[in-house]
Amino acid sequence: IGIVILPSNQTPRVDTADKSLKFNGIDTASSTNQKKPLSSDAQLARRKTIDRRDGGQDNTLADDDRREQDRRSKAPKLQTAAEKKEEQDELKLQQHRKKILLAGCEPVMGFNYDYLAMDDYPENALVSAARRDRDYWLTICCIFGAIFLFGLLGFVPPGIAGISCGFGVLSAFFAFSPIRRFFFNRPRLEDLLLKRKELEFRALNHVRFLEGKDGLAWRCAKLNKYNSNLSKKIFSGLFHYSKERQLLSLVRQKKHVRLYLLLMIESQKAYKRLEKDYLENHFKNIENGLDDRINSQEANKLEQMLNVPNKKG
Repeated sequence: IGIVILPSNQTPRVDTADKSLKFNGIDTASSTNQKKPLSSDAQLARRKTIDRRDGGQDNTLADDDRREQDRRSKAPKLQTAAEKKEEQDELKLQQHRKKILLAGCEPVMGFNYDYLAMDDYPENALVSAARRDRDYWLTICCIFGAIFLFGLLGFVPPGIAGISCGFGVLSAFFAFSPIRRFFFNRPRLEDLLLKRKELEFRALNHVRFLEGKDGLAWRCAKLNKYNSNLSKKIFSGLFHYSKERQLLSLVRQKKHVRLYLLLMIESQKAYKRLEKDYLENHFKNIENGLDDRINSQEANKLEQMLNVPNKKG
């Protein structure tokens, strides 16, 4: 019988099958731990998280209450009878002031553009040229007149003196007589100056008509709320002298009349906007059952009533 003796330090063999089983057991245990049901605390925490995420009935009611509060805060506050009456009085007073301003500035709607524009007004260049032509003819007339005078004294032959006399008279006609327009296109100086006076007289009479006794330009200054151009400094002089009743004594030249025309144009724009605003508010008040028509006495009473709280405050 043969006996096999193993060495004492030989490493024993390990069964790989058992090891694989152990690994399989570890895997199985881990998988078993994953599928293991959660504890009661974990379930409670999970339930709370789900409730917070989905939102229950209490959260829905809280949101509804918050929305209702927002609606109430945005809803207009109910006015008392005294506040409503005070608001109506203010509307009446505003409409009355607008009506007074419309009545005072009404002449701006009737100004004549052609009278104030003076488009046919002779320019300075044309007047200067006509004056130069007149001076030329006067010089020629003086020369021929001197020759004729020397002929009378015997220093010039009589024939030359006679011809000089004829040319002198002809040049005088060209210088002063209306016959000149049949021979030359340029009008005479006297015609140009006469036309200037006519246009200036017509424009100044129209300004006098618009201003009247109480003045118009200074009242148009109150329309600056509806046209910011009326607040420009270029109109400040017209406003001042119109209020002092001195405007007609200062408006003499074409540039002054054209400035007044510009003021009337801007005032007319503002007047139309004021009229539109007044009518819109008037019909709106009528639809709301409010009659905003009051007289001057009622307006004075309303002004006193509305100004008392402001003075005390």
